Amino acid sequence: MKSKLMTSALLALTLCFGGCTKADRVNYNIRQEADNFQTYRRVIAINTRTNQTLFSVEGLISITVDSDGDLNVTIKTGEEEYKLFYAHLGSDVTYTCIQLDPTETTPYAYQIAFFPTKEMIEHGLIDIVSTESE
Repeated sequence: MKSKLMTSALLALTLCFGGCTKADRVNYNIRQEADNFQTYRRVIAINTRTNQTLFSVEGLISITVDSDGDLNVTIKTGEEEYKLFYAHLGSDVTYTCIQLDPTETTPYAYQIAFFPTKEMIEHGLIDIVSTESE
């Protein structure tokens, strides 16, 4: 009975890990760390029609896209403190995310930057939020 149980357990492990490559396991582990706010990263939204960067968010963040097309970025701002940033992803807007090294000042530093067009900058309409000291 024990040998059948051991054989079944080994077969189950082989099936679970047999189809996974090392890259699959690493990718899964990195995603889990990021979704648990252990990885400092940057999300950048781009208008694909104009090739303009619309905004970027960086910090200890977790990202999801909900069913109606909103990009939800949850930012860890303290030991048990979080902020939510979200933007609608339209047909001309996409985003990319990259892992970064943490900042030197504080592990909970974050930054949200909007990148308006040149005309908007000339008229002073720019909004940048950051917790990092200069």
